[in-house]
Amino acid sequence: MQQYDYHNLKEDTLFQLVKANDELAYRELFDRYKELLFRHAYRMTQDSELSKDIVQDIFLVLWNKRASIEISQSLEPYLIKSIRNKIMDYFSHQEVVEKYREDILSFVEQGICYTDDFLLEKELAAMIEREKSKLSPRTREVFELNREQGHSYKEISALLSTSEKTIKKQVHNALRILRTKFGSFFFF
Repeated sequence: MQQYDYHNLKEDTLFQLVKANDELAYRELFDRYKELLFRHAYRMTQDSELSKDIVQDIFLVLWNKRASIEISQSLEPYLIKSIRNKIMDYFSHQEVVEKYREDILSFVEQGICYTDDFLLEKELAAMIEREKSKLSPRTREVFELNREQGHSYKEISALLSTSEKTIKKQVHNALRILRTKFGSFFFF
């Protein structure tokens, strides 16, 4: 294997050696461009760790795809363009991640709220059922026909062969009893 003074080779020669699997040529390119690319990345990201990672990623891609990369210009503009593209991809990905994070947080917050509401509603329904069971059977039946099934006093009167006035009085009594237990806002 031929020995080169890598430090004095031109970039296109170094890149051809990299394409031929020369790790020392690759190291020389990395050493030549890492600071320039870091500064360029840092200007765009204002994050030194992210900038270092992006530079390393660019050189990793350069090594992994060395056989298939064709550069029509000099290597420096190619690498700077690669840095810019990588940063744009990173920010685009961060926007997607942030959107998903917001969606998940929103779902969790609303899901907990819905769950809490559901449990409270279920608990309240059970309490109302307990209190309704304490009503006389006839008052309970009339109340359920009116408030839960939506029948009018006249319909209930015909259905149960009872006067409309009696039906109205039984619904009124049931509401009065339940309102004292739960407050009037439950039965508007």
